[in-house]
Formats: sequence, C-alpha cells, structure tokens
Amino acid sequence: MHPTLFKVGPFVIHTYGVFVALGFLLGLSLFLYAARKKNLEEGKILSLSLWVVASGIIGARIFYILDQLDWYLEHPQDILKVWQGGLVFYGGLLFSLIVALYFTHRHRLSFWEIADISAPPLALGISIGRIGCFFNGCCYGKPWKWGLIFSPDSPAGRVSANQPLFPTQLISSANLLIIFFILVILRRRKDFTQHIFLWFLVLYSAHRFVIEFIRADYPKVLLHLTIPQFMSVILGISSLMLMISKRRDG
Repeated sequence: MHPTLFKVGPFVIHTYGVFVALGFLLGLSLFLYAARKKNLEEGKILSLSLWVVASGIIGARIFYILDQLDWYLEHPQDILKVWQGGLVFYGGLLFSLIVALYFTHRHRLSFWEIADISAPPLALGISIGRIGCFFNGCCYGKPWKWGLIFSPDSPAGRVSANQPLFPTQLISSANLLIIFFILVILRRRKDFTQHIFLWFLVLYSAHRFVIEFIRADYPKVLLHLTIPQFMSVILGISSLMLMISKRRDG
C-alpha cells in the first residue's frame, strides 16, 4: 500500500521497517516487564533478549534469502536490506530457539519459564509486524474481487498489477492479536504453567496452515500444500506431543 513512510533528504524510511521495529520494541518491553514480575535476574534476561532478537532476525533473513535465492544472486547488494521486507518466521524461530536453549543452559536459567513469558509478547510483536507487511505489499494473498489493490512497486503489485487481493497480512495480524489474548488468559491459569509457549506454537501453526490457502507468495510443492504448511504440521504436532509428554511427566 505505502512501502515508503516518508523521506528525509537521501534517507528513506520504510513503513515495513517501522512496524517491525515497533513489534520488536513492544514485544521486548512486555517480555522484560513480565520477567521483572517473576524476579528473574535483569542483566541475564536483557542479554538473552538481545541475543534472541539478533539471532531471530538473522535466521529469518537467511531463510528468506534461500527462498528467493535467484533474485539475491542477481542483486547481492539487497541481501542486508531487511528494512525493505523479507523475513521468514520459521527461520527466525529456529535460530532463536537454538540460541535460547544454549543461553539458558549456560546461565542455569529455566528455559520453559522464560519461553512461557516470551509467548504473549512474541504473538503481539508478530501481529504488529504483519501490519508492516501490509504496507509493504509482501506476504500477499490470492486474487479476490473484494480485496485490495497494492502499489505497483510492491511485491504484490509486481505479481498482480491492478488486481484486488486478499489482505492476508491484516488477517494474520488480527489472528495473532487473538492468539496474544488467548495466551494472556492461559498464563493466568496455574495448570497451564510451562505450556504457554507450546500453546503459542500450536496456535500459530494452525493459523499459518489455514491462511496459506489464501496466500499467494509460496508455491504448492506437494499434495497442493506449501512448504510453510508442511512446517506448520510438523511444528504443531511436535508441540502437541511435547505438551502431552510434559503433562504425563507431571
């Protein structure tokens, strides 16, 4: 819709970058606030947060570049332009989890306690970031007569010029906001202790699997499903199995 928020001389402020940054900042603030309420050591939690955010961005960008490898081989100067769009959630999740597991083990912190604290802020942060996707015109949907027309210089506009598309970014944002409120409610119940993060993974996987049917930025690879859908199935089932195992072990 509006990839460029405004220009200051030669500097261009991209709407996508602004909303992703807002999502990170708000999510991080809520996470640190919740960690203080749990009386967790602030210095370690802040260090963990910075490492997780950095690794998440790197992982999300690497996965996006691999997905669009042909383009980046021809335009290597664009590889680091994260502010223009191009982050894959599952890549960021993988890198963040690896770093978080290592950090919590090394500093003798409870991974599951911290993961539970991070789940609602993570959902809210992604919800805000998806608004940036909407303005950027990435993560676009399939043609729909009641949809929205995106800027011709956006990813959606380049693929479907002057054609109304499903506003999947806004649908995703709303879904993640709903997931955020669900997690906040579950966090207040003691019987869901150390399961909040797993519930986030299950809910996000279900959301992503369904919305892929109206998204148009990933090709079908097998059984009329996209790679994110297969990843969602694997992640969702694995999370459910781990949740059942943790409940069984008490």
